[in-house]
Amino acid sequence: MKARKSFRAILVLAVMFAGSAAVPAQAAVSPSTLTIDLNNLVTQGSTLVATMSKLVLTPLTASSQLSQLETSVAAYQASVTTVYNTLAAGTGTFSVTTEMLTALQSLAAINATLGSGTAALSQSMVLIAPMTFFSTLQSSMTTMLRLSDDIGVMANRILEMADKILAMADNIGAMADRILATQVIQNTNIKLIVDAVLQTQQNAIVLTATFNL
Repeated sequence: MKARKSFRAILVLAVMFAGSAAVPAQAAVSPSTLTIDLNNLVTQGSTLVATMSKLVLTPLTASSQLSQLETSVAAYQASVTTVYNTLAAGTGTFSVTTEMLTALQSLAAINATLGSGTAALSQSMVLIAPMTFFSTLQSSMTTMLRLSDDIGVMANRILEMADKILAMADNIGAMADRILATQVIQNTNIKLIVDAVLQTQQNAIVLTATFNL
């Protein structure tokens, strides 16, 4: 009986230790590292925007073209989420810089451009649909909806990053005008993204109704 109780006590302690060890220690946010991460996202996003702007869908290649684009957008969304998760788990306060706010504004603008680009591509699919194979239409529509979903997730993460950064700022007074301008730009771009996602979904509905997808 004593041996059984001792074993049970050891087991309980082991579980408690394992549970506590699984909780990662929170680290203070490094403003310099955060700025580098934000600027890297801006660079990646700008490259993605350039790639999307050159995309011209054709009946024969639309499915593969959209699939490649969706893979790139999903990878970018994962990068945005990684930076957000690091920031969300961080502690402390820091001084927000103009470079940080500029990067946040750029990220919001990039995301809005990606949203508008996706809506334009979905409209292109509507136009080329009569000349496109049924299977291509099906896969293209599915991919298009995943694209709009990824962009919507990114919009949320970028907005949440901005909120978190402002909540941790210790120099709001000194940066009040820039912060206000950043929030206005964020809100404007969020509306553009919402409109673009809705347009993409409406175009998908048109394709579904017209071709019984």
